Amino acid sequence: MKKIFLFVFLASVLHSQAQFFDIFAAESDGQKFVTDYTRPVFKGLMYATNAGWITSAKPLKPFHIQLSISGSGAFVPSQDEYFIFNQNDYNYLQIESGPNQLPTVMGTISQTRMKIVIPDNANNEYKIYEFDAPDGIKDELPVNAVPAPMIQLSVGLPLGTEANLRYSPKLTSSDGGYFQILGLGIKHSITQYLPKNKENKKPHLNLAIHGSIQNISAGYEEPDSDKAVDMSITSLSFQGMASLDYKFLSFYSAVGYSKGFTSLDILGTYDYTYEIQDNNGNTIGSESLTIYDPLHSTYDLDGLKAKAGIKLNLFFLEIFADYTLQEYPVATAGINLKY
Repeated sequence: MKKIFLFVFLASVLHSQAQFFDIFAAESDGQKFVTDYTRPVFKGLMYATNAGWITSAKPLKPFHIQLSISGSGAFVPSQDEYFIFNQNDYNYLQIESGPNQLPTVMGTISQTRMKIVIPDNANNEYKIYEFDAPDGIKDELPVNAVPAPMIQLSVGLPLGTEANLRYSPKLTSSDGGYFQILGLGIKHSITQYLPKNKENKKPHLNLAIHGSIQNISAGYEEPDSDKAVDMSITSLSFQGMASLDYKFLSFYSAVGYSKGFTSLDILGTYDYTYEIQDNNGNTIGSESLTIYDPLHSTYDLDGLKAKAGIKLNLFFLEIFADYTLQEYPVATAGINLKY
């Protein structure tokens, strides 16, 4: 059973699959392969962690507070459960047997055997290394979605403004995982600038804008070893929101834009033993190689989003659920405790 620790499940999964680290025996080819293999989980984390910021366009009253506890899941599209291995993109890595449609980390079990062929000694000999392509974890998940639990504190400020804070100190697990988050959001009411109705009734329709920035650092440090996986996701979000707020029920919707900057570092010392073959494919010996800190991968993500939700208002307790349409759809549910 692969380990799962909040956002650290990717790092833990990577460390639980020996064949994943075999990729780095391919030297420079490892970067391209790992980027394709891990991309869906980084997308999922960005989309899932950008959810749940606000559940109403109506800001809290000045100096009132709200504690929100929510869980989100970003659903991975079927086309991102695999990637096509194009031989022209690689120098040394090739398919020994099996299909060239390989699973991503959010895919199923691999049926492909990989082979690394590195010319050695003026191309008269070759370093050979074989391994199974890494599996995905889809079959071990109840739903093929990237999870994101979240705790948030909101504070009402003057001038129709509300501040949202997401923070945790560095949390660690017994198996070497760690997680830390820092996020800040600001909501500002647009309704306050609209003409008031003549009967001076409280408007049910509220409009607001919201912006946020957050950074998530997570990873895995193997006990009694220099091996580690470090991940970082910095995301920005901007959205316009409308809500119909009644005494016991609210309906809310929003449209916006998300941008994410991600990085993945594989650190530590990794030892490999290659077979040495001649031009005729005969094994004539072996060679050991040590690779240090084999990967630093970065890529950016962005996309538009639109969400709709419903909230049940029970005095100091609110229960909400919403669904966001975007590249990876996100379902979110949670509670608000207000004071």
